[in-house]
Amino acid sequence: MKKVYKKWMMGASLAGAGLVLLDALLLEKYFFETRHYDIGNKKAKDKVRLILITDLHFRHTLWPQYEKLAEEINSHEPDLIMITGDTLDSDGDTSPAAKFLSLLKEETPKVAIPGNHDHKADKDLRELKKTYESHHCDFLINESKTYQLKGNRIMITGVDDFIEGEGRFAEAVEEVGREEHHLLLVHSPLQHEVVKKKVQFINKLREEKDRLNISYAFAGHNHGGQVRFLNFVPVLPVKSGDYVNGWYNKEKPFLYVSKGFGTSTLPFRFMARSEMTVLDYYL
Repeated sequence: MKKVYKKWMMGASLAGAGLVLLDALLLEKYFFETRHYDIGNKKAKDKVRLILITDLHFRHTLWPQYEKLAEEINSHEPDLIMITGDTLDSDGDTSPAAKFLSLLKEETPKVAIPGNHDHKADKDLRELKKTYESHHCDFLINESKTYQLKGNRIMITGVDDFIEGEGRFAEAVEEVGREEHHLLLVHSPLQHEVVKKKVQFINKLREEKDRLNISYAFAGHNHGGQVRFLNFVPVLPVKSGDYVNGWYNKEKPFLYVSKGFGTSTLPFRFMARSEMTVLDYYL
């Protein structure tokens, strides 16, 4: 009986280990989840659909899960696609990124910012910018741009990564006043704390009608921990702060941190499934 019990326990252990490996190496990387949130004035009738993707971490190959991601994005018919950095991995090139962007509907507006790995990649940001722009995607580095979406004016401010880059928020909003719908894109969620302080400083120097009014901030960088055990996250990337994933802040700007899509350093995820985020913004 003891031998049978030991064999049963060994078999169960091996099966459990196999399931963990299957989840980490295949399921959480290749079978992503789509998260859907309603934001803005939920009593309003008008809405625009935003899709947030981040941390694609392209290296040298466009793997099938990215093709599936592009298909999923197109199926939701977004009014704007937002990409919050680390499109390239630190040893990546722009070829798979270009192929991925070509799969997205050309007429859909797109906006992106750099992340720390984009700065460290084999190709410099000028080539990444060229890749984005050739696929109808604005690449904002300390810049703001207005988008007209279904007749609604939405201001997007994109700030350079503050780990490997040089974030200059004041420069990005120098000509931006009070906007009814103003969104902020940063790569690391910790960077939004720096931006909030700068907003307070800038607004003290402005008349009320010209004060910045950022409603939402969107970030990535942390991969939801990439490897976690329930709510325990052993390691987060540098300059992550206390953010992991999900919604933060009880007042504006409300912050959403995506778990992102790709992987970095370790080629797998565990209990931190890849995601894309659909945001129905009621205006």
